[in-house]
Amino acid sequence: MRTSALLSLLLWCLGANAADKPNILFLIADQHMVDALSCAGNPYVKTPNLDRLAARGMRFTRSYVAYPLCVPSRASLFSSRMPHELGIYGNTLGTDLADKKVLTMGELMRTGGYETAYAGKWHVHEAFPAYAPKKKTMPGFDVLPATGGKDPRKGDKKTEQKGPQCDPFTAEAGIKFLGDKHEKPFLLTVSLLNPHDICEFPSFEGFKTMAPQDEAQLPPLRPNFKDTDKLPSTLDDPKANRGSWGYGKWQDLRWRQYQWVYYRLVESTDKLIGDVLNALEKSPYKDNTIVVYTSDHGEMLGSHRMISKEKLYEESVTVPLIIAPPGQAGSVDKTHNVIGMDLMPTFLDYAGVASPASLRGKSLRPLVEGKPFAERDYVAAESFDPEARLIRTSRYKYVRYALGENREQLFDLENDPHELKNLIADASLAKEVERHRGFLAEWMKLTHDLEEGKGTALLTKIKAREGDTDGK
Repeated sequence: MRTSALLSLLLWCLGANAADKPNILFLIADQHMVDALSCAGNPYVKTPNLDRLAARGMRFTRSYVAYPLCVPSRASLFSSRMPHELGIYGNTLGTDLADKKVLTMGELMRTGGYETAYAGKWHVHEAFPAYAPKKKTMPGFDVLPATGGKDPRKGDKKTEQKGPQCDPFTAEAGIKFLGDKHEKPFLLTVSLLNPHDICEFPSFEGFKTMAPQDEAQLPPLRPNFKDTDKLPSTLDDPKANRGSWGYGKWQDLRWRQYQWVYYRLVESTDKLIGDVLNALEKSPYKDNTIVVYTSDHGEMLGSHRMISKEKLYEESVTVPLIIAPPGQAGSVDKTHNVIGMDLMPTFLDYAGVASPASLRGKSLRPLVEGKPFAERDYVAAESFDPEARLIRTSRYKYVRYALGENREQLFDLENDPHELKNLIADASLAKEVERHRGFLAEWMKLTHDLEEGKGTALLTKIKAREGDTDGK
């Protein structure tokens, strides 16, 4: 009788504990740059739904990604490890997180009693596992089946796996989940493809014709469209960069049309996010659900006369991040450097699950709740095409390229937020340069990074063996 009573008490406690744990709605976009929000003061895009989320949460303005490219960034996001630690150097085939001996966000959340579900783009490695449910490509998550009965991988190659074909179904899957009854606390991830479709602008005539021809209706060129300093040679190579995307000879009008189309894609994403948020508001989970929004990487959008991602400039390597617990007052954090790897330990913290020591991120919950937060000296990021590494401290940003000329950059982001003046040769900052070099050496040793230059050689071999996915 005593044993039965103790067991009943234990089960009751476990049930009560589960009921106290918050749900987490994790919203992810693809290629959303940090300032493409109307709440960030951008007058050329309207994002009312993300604005209302930011109005009841904390918006971070210095949120970095570990590698500004889909596969490595997402692998890092869901493992809280650097991409090179996972053996992931780009969007190449064979880089499946399921093959790595690391615990994912979903797996660890399940140890805390959570139901974990995923809708939409995964891309670590299979892009759309909802259409291939027999493939175990999402360790730690139940794949929500796509609605609508349409497989975006079938059909015209020019339109397959694009946002208009996938994103509405992804949002619907998330909405359906929120309309169902769940006995456990849940982590629901809704991962949208857009504004990634901007990658099709150079080749898709429809985008070019939809943009206004009247310059008065177009955004101006970015303030750092024209560089005043010499770029690293691996970035300034027309054949390797601007030429490969076909935008090296664009006229100013085309650059401005590119921005206009990008902002419309952001708005389409915002609309679907609004649909999911509305479903949450109508659900019984609204008062116990933390909503988090971010992106896997940003978009150059004409800065430094470049488009797309994979560069370590701010436009590419920083993204929106909003964390909105129930009852939270809106605020903006402009002082702390955070990174996508922080989200996994943040979620674990809210779930009451201890973070393994191997995780590279740290919980942002204290920041969100206004409690003491242990400052760190820097955050780090990387890219391997071209190979480069980044250290971001409170004021400065140090970037070192593995190959070529003009390999090092030091920017004072307080006084030069558009990264137009490279201070690497400024004698008055010699100590800062050495300090940042030391931070990079420390980080490379801690994370077992490759010797500089070897990543480039390895990526070249992988591309030759398995095929290049052209950075998309």
